[in-house]
Amino acid sequence: MSGAADAFQQIIEQAVEAAVRKALNVSETTNRRLFSITQGAVYLALSKREVYNIIAAGGLPVVSHGRRKMLDIRDLDEWIARNKG
Repeated sequence: MSGAADAFQQIIEQAVEAAVRKALNVSETTNRRLFSITQGAVYLALSKREVYNIIAAGGLPVVSHGRRKMLDIRDLDEWIARNKG
C-alpha cells in the first residue's frame, strides 16, 4: 500500500506544481527563480500583507533591485518546509 500511496502523492505534487506554474505564468523553459511579492503570496497561498510581515520579521529574505523586492523560489520552499506540521 505504501508504494501506491507514494505514487499517488507524487502525482498530486506534480499536478500542484504544474498548476502553480500556470497560475504564476512560469515557463518550463525559462524556469524563473525570482518572484514578485504578489507572485510569492500566490505561491504560499497567503496575502501580500502576510508575506510583507514575514519578510519584516526576518522569516523570508528578499532580493532587492532598486526599490523592487523579489523572492527566491528556493527560499519560499525552505519557508514551507520550516513551517510544516
